[in-house]
Amino acid sequence: MNNSKEIPQHAPEEFNGAKLLGIHETGTTEWHAMRETGIGGSEIGTIMGLNPWESAFALWAKKTGQIPNPPVDNWSVRFGKAFEEPILRMWQEQNPRWEVFTTGTYQHKDLPYMHANPDALARDTETGDWMIVEIKTARSPWTTTPPAYEAQVLHYMDVMQINYGMIVAVAGWTWEERPVDWDPWQLDAQREAAKRFWEHLQNQIKPGWDGSKATYEAERQLHPDIEDQEVELGDLGLQLLDAQEQHEEAEKHLLAIKAEVLDTMGSAKHGLVTLDGETRRVAARQARGQGTPWLVIKRDK
Repeated sequence: MNNSKEIPQHAPEEFNGAKLLGIHETGTTEWHAMRETGIGGSEIGTIMGLNPWESAFALWAKKTGQIPNPPVDNWSVRFGKAFEEPILRMWQEQNPRWEVFTTGTYQHKDLPYMHANPDALARDTETGDWMIVEIKTARSPWTTTPPAYEAQVLHYMDVMQINYGMIVAVAGWTWEERPVDWDPWQLDAQREAAKRFWEHLQNQIKPGWDGSKATYEAERQLHPDIEDQEVELGDLGLQLLDAQEQHEEAEKHLLAIKAEVLDTMGSAKHGLVTLDGETRRVAARQARGQGTPWLVIKRDK
């Protein structure tokens, strides 16, 4: 494959009934403006509660213009953007049966608020079948495919009525190819969640408080001023006091368990648990330089 050759574009006015909204480079002003008119694949995971970094409430507050939505421009984003095309080219080199194209942003034929802007489309040169290809990078290796990424690709497949999806990633310097299968039950759930969220946007109805830090931080931004007034909280105030008391008790219990775990581990680096024949690390002792070690709890398998 000649890497100097530009990846061809395939963006017809209609694709399996989906309508082309435009062709704009990711991150541009035009691209952001187009995102505001619908729900994209990178947002469906947040709406479904699958994004550990943002909540549906925070996304709602940003899309309704009530709190700022500054563009993300950290090193992770820059790295991912810089290596997206090389990773895509490498995937095509390893899968010569598939012809790869860039494309535009499409609108679902029946649900116009559902938008798709996949990294690439691929066409099987033998069967003519199409596939969504999404490129990802991550600092750490994957044990499972991040659910928000699967939801993203399924969203694109739904909008463009494509039965096949592929997530191609370099995660912790490990090459990953994770197929995404058409899942009618998951798609039904995603469509319903997207519909409900879109109605909340149109009617200025707040999504529920989900207990996430992102929702708490969004509420802080919604009310930046402090006025010398009093508000009766009623039962909500009692719930606040009760929750604080439970939090303090839970924190004491956690510290007691952590201290006992440290005593049991001694100078060992990792703490293990074996359940049903499967052993995994659940704790680790870490330190900076010659500092005193602290305990890290590992909840992911």
